[in-house]
Amino acid sequence: SIVNPRFPAAVGARSITCQKIAGAIFGAFRGLLPPENVMASSNDVLPAIVFSGKHRRSGRTYVYLETLGGGAGARLGRDGMDGVQVHVTNTSNLPVEALENEYPLLVEEYGLVPNSGGAGISRGGLGIARQIRALEEGTVFGCRSDSHLTCAEGVFGGEPGKPGRLVRNPGRPDEAVLPSKVSRLVLQAGESMRIETPGGGGAGPADQRSPNRLAEDVRSGKVLPGRC
Repeated sequence: SIVNPRFPAAVGARSITCQKIAGAIFGAFRGLLPPENVMASSNDVLPAIVFSGKHRRSGRTYVYLETLGGGAGARLGRDGMDGVQVHVTNTSNLPVEALENEYPLLVEEYGLVPNSGGAGISRGGLGIARQIRALEEGTVFGCRSDSHLTCAEGVFGGEPGKPGRLVRNPGRPDEAVLPSKVSRLVLQAGESMRIETPGGGGAGPADQRSPNRLAEDVRSGKVLPGRC
């Protein structure tokens, strides 16, 4: 089975499978819990990005690997948390300054993805955007992600969160949207990789969210004007 593979079954990124199992368990309990304790689906994935190569300055091989959080599911009384690890992990992030000091990489963007949380009385948490440029030729990139085709479900009429996304050279003429899993992708100096992690599902009908909370969504940049 997928949770007990035997040779020669292909394996990889077992943490994603663990997250899906945890998400399924949370979903199974929705029919047993009081409504105020029911949570919409979270990002339920643990995307991992890897950059590697030979550092021109030191001549040594380097490997930069990081896992990223996403949006947590909302409850009727509370919005989902933004940009967090969920379920089976709680790893910290690598600060931008440390990353750029250690590796021949440039972080072009690190922030939350607007509109990625599912709308509702309570809004789902926002996913993370991380965009990194390779500064040296022959940088090798890999990614293990998921939920790029399916979304985190809402509850009680809440809307689903936005799915994940992986893009090579975003905003350029050669921009390419890639599948959730890639291996040994060789980048040239100046090429960028962008990953957007999934948002969490919303809780309750979106048209019942209070005007004050909608205004705060726009003011904080979590929702773009005209999209709330």
